[in-house]
Amino acid sequence: MRIVSIEPTPSPHSMKINVSETLPPDETYNYSDKDDLAHAPEYVQELFALEGVKNIYRVIDFIALARNPKTPWEELLPQVRNVLGTEEAFDQQDELSNAPQAPSEAFGEVHVFIQMFLGIPMQVKLEEGDREERFGLPERFSNAVMEASTASDNIILDRKWEEQHPRYGSLEEIGYDVVEELKASYDQDRLDTLVQMALQNDESAGNTTNYYQHVPIEKLDNPDWRERYAALDRLDPTLDDLALLEKAVHDEKASIRRLATAYLGMLEDKAALPLLYKALADKAVNVRRTAGDCISDLGFTEAIPNMKETLKDKSRIVRWRGAMFLYEVGDASAVPALQEAADDEPEFEVRMQIKLALERIEGGKQAKGSVWHQMTQATRSKTDIFKD
Repeated sequence: MRIVSIEPTPSPHSMKINVSETLPPDETYNYSDKDDLAHAPEYVQELFALEGVKNIYRVIDFIALARNPKTPWEELLPQVRNVLGTEEAFDQQDELSNAPQAPSEAFGEVHVFIQMFLGIPMQVKLEEGDREERFGLPERFSNAVMEASTASDNIILDRKWEEQHPRYGSLEEIGYDVVEELKASYDQDRLDTLVQMALQNDESAGNTTNYYQHVPIEKLDNPDWRERYAALDRLDPTLDDLALLEKAVHDEKASIRRLATAYLGMLEDKAALPLLYKALADKAVNVRRTAGDCISDLGFTEAIPNMKETLKDKSRIVRWRGAMFLYEVGDASAVPALQEAADDEPEFEVRMQIKLALERIEGGKQAKGSVWHQMTQATRSKTDIFKD
């Protein structure tokens, strides 16, 4: 098996490695660095022997390889190439692999998990690479869990971690923000309702469907940001809420602006683009990155001019997202901006996305959309073939 090409994914910590050997349509493999690899294929064992490899997902004709954020790609990729070998025509990474090394700091991508019991939050867990931090919630949350626990045969089995959208920044700041947002969203009345639902063996306990509602725009005039956030958190967004969301993306509180931005992406409509462009220029990196994620998920080519501008953003995670979008859907109009950015970009991961975007566009290759979309389609095709 040899490497045919390497593509980025929506995470700076994962790469899609296209290989020359194809698996049967009914086979997939998923390995973690915590697994017993004694019976894994030899190349899998050799890859995990490399410092920084965390996960390997093998399907069809590619490997999705995830790394520890502390291990720079410029150190890891050449070793991966040595393990797997490359096709003779493979040269797309030569310039990148030989480039001067950029600082190897993590991108600041933090994975957020909330432990839930019958719809009641119990604690917050944040993960950044190998580092993990947990944050407790006020006593009223633990009291609610204790009251509801009599409705459970096994509280340990009924509690679960629910992953949220990733955030960017320091663990301490993010942990504080998430806790404050939960305190705002789960007032005592909501907790009491969840407890009663659990005690009554209500099948919808833990199901928040009935919680969401229309939110009058006047709710965002409340001087207490917690009240504004709690109101917005109850929104089930539709196009009729654009005026409300426009007000929210101008709110003084970053948590509210970030939530409104996420809602705009959920609309899946071009009408949301003007407000997403405003969020793309927000002063908070979390809001800008969320806007970039939403625009990328939507995949509208109309956003190319605005996403070109993100290549100049002061945050490398935002620049990386912009380069990723242009790799996914960019056209010839993006080439000058990409070329200029390639000359000035100091960060390896961002420079890689820029180079790959240029290679695809200048090579006349058709935009394929999100790599995760491609992976999903490949899995579906595999399933269809197996059914046939």
